[in-house]
Amino acid sequence: MKIHRIVSIVTVLFLLLAMVPIVSAQGPAGDWISGIACQNLDDTNNASIKLLFYPEDNGTAALEYDDTIPAGGSKNYYTPTSPPGVPEGFLGSVVIQSSYPLACNVNTQTTGTGTADNFYRIGTSAGFSDTEAGPTMYAPQVMKNLSGWYSYISVQNTTDASVEVEVTYKSSTGADVPGATETETIPGYSNHVFYQDSNAGLSDGFIGAATISAATPLAVTVNFYNSGATSGEAQLHSYNGFKGGSDTLLIPRVVRRYYGYNGGLSIQNIGTVATAVTIDFSFAGNTYTHVTSSIAPGAAAPLYAPNVAELAPVDSLPMGQRYGSATITANEAGAVIVAIVNEDNRGNPVDNDNNAVPIERVGQGSTYNAILNGSQTADMFFAQIVNNAGGIYSGGFQIANTTSVPGTCVATYGTSGVTQNLSLGALGSVGVFAPNVPSLPDGYNSSVSVTCTVDIVGISNLAANTGSGKLGDSFTQGNGLNQ
Repeated sequence: MKIHRIVSIVTVLFLLLAMVPIVSAQGPAGDWISGIACQNLDDTNNASIKLLFYPEDNGTAALEYDDTIPAGGSKNYYTPTSPPGVPEGFLGSVVIQSSYPLACNVNTQTTGTGTADNFYRIGTSAGFSDTEAGPTMYAPQVMKNLSGWYSYISVQNTTDASVEVEVTYKSSTGADVPGATETETIPGYSNHVFYQDSNAGLSDGFIGAATISAATPLAVTVNFYNSGATSGEAQLHSYNGFKGGSDTLLIPRVVRRYYGYNGGLSIQNIGTVATAVTIDFSFAGNTYTHVTSSIAPGAAAPLYAPNVAELAPVDSLPMGQRYGSATITANEAGAVIVAIVNEDNRGNPVDNDNNAVPIERVGQGSTYNAILNGSQTADMFFAQIVNNAGGIYSGGFQIANTTSVPGTCVATYGTSGVTQNLSLGALGSVGVFAPNVPSLPDGYNSSVSVTCTVDIVGISNLAANTGSGKLGDSFTQGNGLNQ
């Protein structure tokens, strides 16, 4: 299969690397490492790439590494061992230069082994292309000691000159928090991490939104996390800040009381007009509509699926039908919104039959970015899909048809030679679990490209296999790349 060629060649991707290890009181405790997965989106040419590692608050690269990604293929890097030469204790950012377009993501994870005393913690976010960074970026959910939940914001300067960055906060009610405003000068291509637990201007119990601004484009990734006191409180979520928004957002997956998982949304108004939003949820062919109260400019409204009264009928659906999709629409003309979609498993009762929650699922959590209406295309790329990788991790992807016309798709699994035909109903969706893909090699840990006859959106995921006995948060979800 020939993947459609991208017209505009993106040559630089901005990634925010994880912490290795954290020795201060800031951020989640533990030894932290990163995994980077990059997919060459060109199916006929090898991509020559260079990875440049910049320490936090330092504009001089600590490592430059040259590599090649084969046409249509991918490369994975794991900072304890690859690329060779990543400094011990590195905390910073990465710039990836490429001769052909790439799709990349980064896993922020501990060195945990999945035991009760050393459990997993992992979150996934996407790399930024140079067109996705902006001088003003929006973070729909940040927290400080909200029942043990915290967050931090990693901000990268995407230019070669130092720039002053300002971070401002609004509460969930729309109130400014002027005493919490932070400023920092960030050297070229470097990053700075703003820890909400160290911000004296934020009170305990704070949940709200942040706006990050500078004179030049920025890349922003936010991580938020539970206390980590036990494996059941290991949830670690990662998402990207938004450069801009839309009046309509697309949500490929949302859950309520689904095998112990519950979903949530955090919807930020990034425009100048206060607006309520209408959320049309779709579960098993049924539509449930919820309208929020008015959201002030700059503020964000958090929703937790079990608390949305209109979704109560979902609890009566069979367990396998308690996942669905949604559309979020701003109610006021000229309003602009963004959102993130959360999903976690806190060991909640599953249903009235008291089905047990598998031990591997308790303590899991993930987040992905709501998709701006208008960004859907017929081609989608997933940088990392796994099939029993390391004998532990498996995952897949979910794509949704955004049109009222049925369609077909072909999924190509890297350079393995494996392809898969998929059917999409009108406004329908399909999920693929890698272990169920015929002929896909055991241990597969590479990219997937999907080409359809209709426009789609989609997300990928991975987690430790049920029955593996691995504890903590091994669950991640990430946005696919539309091109």
